[in-house]
Order: sequence, then C-alpha cells, then structure tokens
Amino acid sequence: MTSVRSLLRKAHNFGDKMLWGAKVVGVGATTRGAVRLGYLYARRPSRSEVQLRSGQILEFAFPSQVPTALLTFGDFIDPEFAFLRKIYSPGWIVADVGAAIGQFTLFAATLPSAKVHAFEPSSANVAALVRNIDRNGVRDNVEVHRIAYSNTESEAYFETAPSTWLSGLSENGTEPVSVRTLSGDFRRLGLEHVSILKINVAGFEPQVIEGADAFLAKGGADVLIMLLGLGSLQWYAKLATYGYRFFYYHPLQTALYEVTAFDANSVLGHRPWPARNIIAIHQSAMESYCETRLSIRKI
Repeated sequence: MTSVRSLLRKAHNFGDKMLWGAKVVGVGATTRGAVRLGYLYARRPSRSEVQLRSGQILEFAFPSQVPTALLTFGDFIDPEFAFLRKIYSPGWIVADVGAAIGQFTLFAATLPSAKVHAFEPSSANVAALVRNIDRNGVRDNVEVHRIAYSNTESEAYFETAPSTWLSGLSENGTEPVSVRTLSGDFRRLGLEHVSILKINVAGFEPQVIEGADAFLAKGGADVLIMLLGLGSLQWYAKLATYGYRFFYYHPLQTALYEVTAFDANSVLGHRPWPARNIIAIHQSAMESYCETRLSIRKI
C-alpha cells in the first residue's frame, strides 16, 4: 500500500511539474522538450548537453546525470529562479551546497558581478561541474569545493548512485571525502556572510542545516533556498526563531506567500504551485530585497 501511495504521489508531482512548466514556457516548448528528452533516451549517448533559452549550456553523462526538467522545458522553471532574478543586487556572494553538475551554480554565476562558491562531494559531479563552468565562461566567478557538509566533522565515504542526484554519504561508499559542518567550513573560508545559501543534498538537508546552526543563528545568509522535506520541519521552526521568514514565490503574481506554521500540512499541503524548494529570508534583508518590490500574502 505504501509503495502504491508513493507511486501515486510521484505521478501527481510529475503532473503538477508538467503543468507548471507548460505554463511557464508554453505548451509548444514543453512538447518540443518532451520530444528532445525522448530522442535522448532513444539514442542513449554516453554524454550529451542541453542549451537553455537563457544561454547556459550544460553537459551531462547519460543516464546518471540527465537534468530532466531542463531538457523538457529548456530553462530554469522553478519559482526560486524568477524570485532571485527579481530581487538581485550586484555583488552577491552565493553558496551552492549540493551543486551537482552546476544548474544553480551557472544560473547564479551569470548574474552580474555575483561570486559563487559551489560545494559538491561527488567526483563525477565535480568533473561535470568544472566542465560546465569552463564551457560557459564563468571560471572567474566560481570557486569549486569538493566537500560534504553534515552535522559533524570527519573523514567518510561517499556513494555515487546510478542517478547521481540520489548520491550521499554511506558506509557502503567507496569514494573518500572530507565531511565538515557548514558553520566551521564557512569560517575557515572567510565566508562570514552570504547573500544566498542554497541547500539541496538529496534528503540530507536536516544534517546540513544542523551543521549550519551557528552560522544561521547570526543571520549569516540573507536568503535560503532549501529542498523541501518533512525531516527539515523542526529546523524551519528553529530558523524562524533566528529571524527567518518562510515563503513560496509565485512568479506570475510577483508575490511571496508566507508560511507561518511548520507542521507538514502547513508547509507542504498549501503550496500555491508545485514548488520543490522553500525560500527563507532573514528579517534584516526583507526591506532591501523584498518589501519594496514584491507583495507578501499569507497562505
């Protein structure tokens, strides 16, 4: 029964994603993207690439690194990308934790004058990430760090899954990697404050947020972009006590929908669109980033 519910949930999420993507880029572009994705799976090359309408080119290994949404829609369709374009100010420092092959890193690195720190433990992903940075001419804007973040510091092993998006630290891993807390490593790197901190680490977000507790307690990031997950709910509530306010962004309405309770129903059940990530903005940054440019609504 659980597996059936899981499949139904995945099918529902897929349908929502397709409808949202079609609304953002149009039915014609979505149809062409679906054909492009089907053609890729028919050819099954060892490597391929996709050029986005916004200009970036991403190389990837097949089938382990296929960026399905980018191939289907031909661009960054998740609402947080539109949100960041809307509030962007020159000179941002961006930290991409779980950079994978560079989707978010490349988006951020092409914002004028932005400096990006990309953190990724998988050597296969790092190799693709570096190629994509070079391919898009943003080498001077990006610093790559092969490291894993968690709630403790140690030397561990990383297991690269057949789909690299699902990889993680594991006792069965074969790839040695340094594990650090975000708070400690940012201190060593001299990153006392960042404009944007994105965290997407295949379900390990609670451990990474716990390891970032000291950094976030002082409002070390103006804006957080975090992959949604039930395991992170208690951390959302704690971050709220540090002055972070939680939102979903609706690009078509240019509006932020605020989340004020942190149970599963409040956070996951009332999204006004199929968002995969939640946005948290520190109160100290609200006026300069959002309140003069966007409307704020309660969910």
